[in-house]
Amino acid sequence: MLYARKGCLPKGVKSPQQKTDRKGQSQTVQTLRAQHPLKYLLHIANLPKSSFYYHHQDRPDPDAADKALLVETYRRHKGRYGQRRIAAALDWNRKKVARLMRQLGLKALIRAKKPSAIPPWAKYRNTSSNAGSKPKSPTKNG
Repeated sequence: MLYARKGCLPKGVKSPQQKTDRKGQSQTVQTLRAQHPLKYLLHIANLPKSSFYYHHQDRPDPDAADKALLVETYRRHKGRYGQRRIAAALDWNRKKVARLMRQLGLKALIRAKKPSAIPPWAKYRNTSSNAGSKPKSPTKNG
């Protein structure tokens, strides 16, 4: 089916081709680059040259030193510190610590709550002298 307007699809019609992100497209172009000229691959993929080179830069990780310090703090406290306590200990932004912990796959160990000393069935037991009467509601007065 052909469309008259510049090869565009109308609003309600979905494209049969799956949209991939630019990073995935640039990786595909990089694999095919040995067999074909880059100019033609970029044209077929409809990928700008600047986007291709942006995704294939060898950039050092700007957070490498921070990640090492974060892991060292996490291990020193035996995994008990979460992102808030680590952020307070290192005096960093909490969101940055949360992002780095998510990237590194670190999660705080959360201990289970200790059971209560009072059993649940004895919580509202009537201890007054009139044991046969109806127990009083803990929420109502009277």
